[in-house]
Amino acid sequence: MGNAIHLEQGEPDFKTPRHIVEAARAAMEEGFTHYTSIPGMLELREAIADKLSRENGIDADPTQITMTTGTQEAMMVTALALLDPGEEALILDPYYPSYFEDTLLAEAVPVAVPLNEEGGYEVELEVLERKVTTKTKMIWMCNPSNPTGHVFSKRDLEIVAEFAQKHNLIVFSDEVYEKLVYDGARHISMASLPGMGDRTITVNGFSKAYAMNGWRIGYFVAEKNISAELSRIHYFATMCANTISQRAALAALTGPQDCVREMVAEYDRRRKTVIDGLNKIERLHYVVPKGAFYVFPGFSNIKISDEELAVYILQKTGVVTVPGSGFGKTGEQHLRISYSVQSAQVEDAMKRIGQALARNDVIWA
Repeated sequence: MGNAIHLEQGEPDFKTPRHIVEAARAAMEEGFTHYTSIPGMLELREAIADKLSRENGIDADPTQITMTTGTQEAMMVTALALLDPGEEALILDPYYPSYFEDTLLAEAVPVAVPLNEEGGYEVELEVLERKVTTKTKMIWMCNPSNPTGHVFSKRDLEIVAEFAQKHNLIVFSDEVYEKLVYDGARHISMASLPGMGDRTITVNGFSKAYAMNGWRIGYFVAEKNISAELSRIHYFATMCANTISQRAALAALTGPQDCVREMVAEYDRRRKTVIDGLNKIERLHYVVPKGAFYVFPGFSNIKISDEELAVYILQKTGVVTVPGSGFGKTGEQHLRISYSVQSAQVEDAMKRIGQALARNDVIWA
């Protein structure tokens, strides 16, 4: 479809900032094209340790940090290193699909913990307690959330922390969207909470904040023994992260941050456009997102499935969205809408969706 608008993509539409590209070019011209150490460049890991202390309240030695081939590798490595066959991993639902699939890859059992949309996707201790068993080993979570855009509050994190310490669980905290927050929301790192530094695997990267998806560079930080086990799997998976991308990541961290603020401001404008468009459509519901670049509207009053609704919208309007059921059972009858495309496309897409849903009562119950 020639005029399709892609609201399904989970990557920035911006170009990687110039100073980051120049750092990579310089690295290549200097011949910085060989392996680094397994965990990555020491200078980069030192810069990350400084960033974690300054911005996240996480005290970590560079030896606890390993550079990975994007955050995807960190997810797979965590599952393979920590989960034995038959063990269970709790996943806050709606969830990023790789948490579920990587758990299965380790021959472990993914257990969804539903978050209530009507309650604003807040964490409920009672729900967690109903899902834990003697086989439970860890918890997967993404903050801010993909797909909902929810930013977990300090109270949410305290509940997870209390629960994890009570049951001796590891928490995998995916924080790749940490800098993409709006409306005064504040991102808080799980590992900064009392008692959580030694039982949290903090994962982050450069894809979202610095528009570096294709550079495939991320990292994990964890307690030394856990980090060593993860790094061992990392070695057999990839040897070391892309050398040139590591130099680019160093430039991203230590260079000017105006580019990040400008991108966040633009995302916020697009977010408001999507919200305005959704507010004009009757019979849907959603939680206003305060992070990432997604909105997750629900369509509980439709006769068809979310997969069929996504196909209907594509066929009628040329707008591509993602069926919510791909993000867990709690995501059923929802669509994930990404506003990581140009503002004019976001505005056009929301008009098309609104017109399609308003003029056809066949889909509504």
